[in-house]
Amino acid sequence: MAELTDTVNRARRRLASIDDETEAADTVLEHLEHAGGQVGSLQVGCCAADRLPLYNRLLERLTMAQLAVNESVGRDH
Repeated sequence: MAELTDTVNRARRRLASIDDETEAADTVLEHLEHAGGQVGSLQVGCCAADRLPLYNRLLERLTMAQLAVNESVGRDH
């Protein structure tokens, strides 16, 4: 979880520079994709049934963030 938090924080820091740098969007998207992989790993590796809704919400929110970043730079998914 600490590694996931670090990944999300890196994405958050790069969000501020998307307006100035189009490549910043690519970096944010890479971080979001990595975070999704980390959530998937947690979901499969720690399959406590009561945590499944949490992992699903995290993945849904990462997807929504990815869509918003792409839209902010004029890209379709």
